[in-house]
This record gives sequence, structure tokens and C-alpha cells, in this order.
Amino acid sequence: MTIYNPSYCAVQDIAADKVDEQSASEQTSAPHLVLFLSSSGDLEEAVIAADTVKIYTRASDVYDAIMALIAAYYAADFTFPKPYCNILSIFQQFVVGEAYSGERAAACITFLKKVFCVA
Repeated sequence: MTIYNPSYCAVQDIAADKVDEQSASEQTSAPHLVLFLSSSGDLEEAVIAADTVKIYTRASDVYDAIMALIAAYYAADFTFPKPYCNILSIFQQFVVGEAYSGERAAACITFLKKVFCVA
């Protein structure tokens, strides 16, 4: 099984019984996805990890996993982490249909105005 964990910015092979250990997160860490892939590249497990908590999703593909992450941010009314706020705000607008109220880059706001006719 292959893991992609953005906290470590790494892709590595792990044993299937190490999923729980490899999806651990630090206290006060922002919600992020930890993806476990089969050797053929199919999604086997998607875990939302944050603040030492793990949420095991039922995502069947990476798209579903990203939607679960956005739902977690939206439901908890979290602010997106600065490095990801632009792309996640676009996803939120597209999926939830509601504009993100946090800070975004001017280019992101312009894109949202052109594509979704919102600010």
C-alpha cells in the first residue's frame, strides 16, 4: 500500500496494518487528507487527520476524499490553511455553492467572479 501524507510531503510504501499509525496527526494541526493507495494506484483508504483525531471516510476516489475534507472544514466552520485556501475555496464554491468568507488571493477572487459570478 502507498501512502500520500501532505503533512510530510511524501509518498511512501507501507504495510496495510500501519494505516492507523501513519495517519496520526499532531495536536492543533489543521485538517488534512492522508490517502492510502493500492499498488495499482486505486484509493484504498482516505483519512482526515487533525488535532490528534482521525476521521475515516467512505471515499471511493480522490474526488470523494477532497469533498469529505471540504465538508469537514465547512461543518466545523474552520478557516482553510493559507497554502490551500485558494483551491479549497474554489472547491467549496463549486461543491457547497457558498462562497468562502476567509482571506484569498486577488487572482482567486477574480477567478470566482468570472466562473461563478461571485466574490
